[in-house]
Amino acid sequence: MSNAMSNDQILATLQTLFAQVFEGDVDPSKLTADARLIEDLGMNSIGFLYMAMSVEEEFGIRFENTDFASLRTVDDVIHLIQNRK
Repeated sequence: MSNAMSNDQILATLQTLFAQVFEGDVDPSKLTADARLIEDLGMNSIGFLYMAMSVEEEFGIRFENTDFASLRTVDDVIHLIQNRK
C-alpha cells in the first residue's frame, strides 16, 4: 500500500475490513470517521483484537499495547495508521 493514502482511502479500506472481520456484527454504514468504536460500533475487547490483527496485516503496521487506550473513534485508528506508515 502507498504511504500517501488519504483519510478517505483508509476509511474505505477500514469499512471493507470491518465488514469482513465482524461479519455483520458491525454495520459498515455506521463506520464513519467520528464513529466511536465501543459506543457506536459495539466493539468489545475481542473486537479490538480482531480489528488490530486485520489492520496490522492490511496496512503493514504494528500496534503497541499502549495504543489501545488512545483508540476511541475510527478517526483515531486512521491517525494511528498514518503515523505508523
